[in-house]
Amino acid sequence: MTSGIRRTALAALVFAALALAILASAPQPVHAVQQGLCTYWTDANHSKVVGQRGQDCCGNPVNWGSTSAFVECHQEYCVWCPPPVE
Repeated sequence: MTSGIRRTALAALVFAALALAILASAPQPVHAVQQGLCTYWTDANHSKVVGQRGQDCCGNPVNWGSTSAFVECHQEYCVWCPPPVE
């Protein structure tokens, strides 16, 4: 490879690395925040909720009730989260 091609390839590589670093550190919109939340049911027909585990869409822990073999997990999506209480 010639010196000019090497410099161009190196510059492109540095530019790509910087672009990825900037994109990775950019704040994400709140509605794009995804956290897992699992709901536990009494039976396969989902007759009654007996508990939940995981995080809500704002990242707050959810941990109540009991677990069972009948579980359904999904992602929570937020449009807005209140500011943290200090």
